[in-house]
Amino acid sequence: MESGTNFKVHSTPERSFVKVIGKASYLNCEPIRKFLDEQSKERDKRYVIDFSECTSMDSTFMGILVSTALKIRQSAQGGSIALLNLRGRNLDTICNLGIHQIAEISSENIANEAQLEDLLHSSDNSIANSETIYRAHKALMNLNDKNLKVFSDVVNYLEQKNQE
Repeated sequence: MESGTNFKVHSTPERSFVKVIGKASYLNCEPIRKFLDEQSKERDKRYVIDFSECTSMDSTFMGILVSTALKIRQSAQGGSIALLNLRGRNLDTICNLGIHQIAEISSENIANEAQLEDLLHSSDNSIANSETIYRAHKALMNLNDKNLKVFSDVVNYLEQKNQE
């Protein structure tokens, strides 16, 4: 895991809370992808992701957020995703990529931060594999026409690499 980066999580039957601390990138996002995938199996779940201590995030991490948000929207099970305390470049990037159109942007606080626990990981499985990176960028690309142009080269490269 990238030095100085951490994901803290807490889950109830109704909500999953995530606090991003430091940088969120392909170097450390595999545990959070697995956590969100596992949590998305539950019905009517609200995902609350706090960025108050997030210093930056890359396209792979944002693609994981998009994949989760789209999965929630397409599911008959219901649910929602709220991105809390985005500011500066993080907020600009979320809006420029159109992620704000599929997720709620809020400045609320996680009520009981004491319940958050470190997301368990090992250095061997923190880095996103090429399939995770591919899916994340494909989700961003499919979100809107602007992103299609921005991320199509990355997706095409990864598709060619996977065929080799």
